Amino acid sequence: MIHTRFVQAGCALLLSAQVFANDALNKSVDQVQAQQQKNAQSQAKIDRLHDQEREALQEFRSVNNEIDQLQVYNQQLREIIDNQNTQIASLSDQIKTIEKTQEGIMPLMQRMIDGLEQFVALDLPFLQMEREQRIANLRDLLVSADSTVSEKFRRVLEAYQIELEYGRTIEAYRAKNEEDITVDFLRLGRNALYQLDLNAENPKHWDNKQKAWVELSGEYARQIQKGIRIARQQSAPELLTLPLPKLEGVNRD
Repeated sequence: MIHTRFVQAGCALLLSAQVFANDALNKSVDQVQAQQQKNAQSQAKIDRLHDQEREALQEFRSVNNEIDQLQVYNQQLREIIDNQNTQIASLSDQIKTIEKTQEGIMPLMQRMIDGLEQFVALDLPFLQMEREQRIANLRDLLVSADSTVSEKFRRVLEAYQIELEYGRTIEAYRAKNEEDITVDFLRLGRNALYQLDLNAENPKHWDNKQKAWVELSGEYARQIQKGIRIARQQSAPELLTLPLPKLEGVNRD
């Protein structure tokens, strides 16, 4: 009986020891797991810090690269600006030179137009309205802000060229005469100017010394008519027998 009680007590102690050991083991396992979890969290934190460090390093390198590129760009920009400043200075000098040239050209063109107007007034009175209108247009152009100085000068030279061409050509045209009658005019260069009515009668020539039209003999009507056809390219060129105005200082005897 006593032996049985010892056995039972031993079993109870053994069971208690086993339970205690199990509890201790479970606590150890829990502690290990908790520590592993902490370690995992710490490692995750370390990994995140490493990632952040790597990203920061990449961003730093990227920023440095951008800074290098900006420095190169700024250097190029400075060179461009320096070059532009040089060009601007050169253009400014050119503009000043042009302005000085223009200051001289404008009065020159004015004198040229005045001279052209005087020349037309002293010349044979052919295409009078057309030539006077050309001069009036030049005067308007001269004060226009819409045209460049070079364009104005070109137009003045063009007007002179037209006047020069009149001295090398013959021309026939129809217009009203001094009596407001429509007639045919014949111009032989700048040497002579004739008119003939539409019936091929009443021939006249311009006397530049008298500044008047002078009647011609009827025999010249045929010659003037022939000259008109030649000027209009309706007939082959041939010799014309027409009176020429006497030039001052020239003896025709």
